[in-house]
Amino acid sequence: MGMKLPSGKEISLSDVIRFCYDLSDTDLEVLFKLLKEGEKTVDDISAELGLSKASISRALNKLLGLGFIERRRLMGPASVGRPKYIYATSKERIETKIRRDMDHCVKIVREFMGKLLKEEEIISI
Repeated sequence: MGMKLPSGKEISLSDVIRFCYDLSDTDLEVLFKLLKEGEKTVDDISAELGLSKASISRALNKLLGLGFIERRRLMGPASVGRPKYIYATSKERIETKIRRDMDHCVKIVREFMGKLLKEEEIISI
């Protein structure tokens, strides 16, 4: 299901998210996998998507930094090496983030357009 822009072009939610947050195909794949399937580790996602752990880690870090996902440390027997994390998201988390960001974006555009139009009026007088 998509939405129609004033130009008549139809776009999907994936198109909006990709554009607004500068997400790659891998970023989107990881995000939607977590959304559909629940909590996962880097190893889980890497194996299931057939992509390197480095690629998955980059996508997860980007999504984490943007606030689309959360992570928590897996607790287990004390071990040497890097800690293991599990990553998750929810429909509510993504929806809240996008709504908040879109509201903020619209506010910025309105303010910019108002300022631009005032300047244009001053210039044309």
